[in-house]
Amino acid sequence: MFLVDEEHLIIHSMASPKYECQIKKIPEDKRRKVYTIDQVKRMIDAQHRPQYNGCQWCMAEYHSFDMQSIFRRD
Repeated sequence: MFLVDEEHLIIHSMASPKYECQIKKIPEDKRRKVYTIDQVKRMIDAQHRPQYNGCQWCMAEYHSFDMQSIFRRD
């Protein structure tokens, strides 16, 4: 099972949660459960809007880091 953080658009794996995921800090109304890896792959796909990202700690193989964000100023 996977837990989707709708606030930050991050998907966490409940099979191997890490302390760094801070799953308990995700508000209840911003949580959603996903049960298949196929659905997770569709949500992470570049064509999906909004585009989700895998958690860098518990789903590192599905995490993508935007290198351009290093150079952006907000």
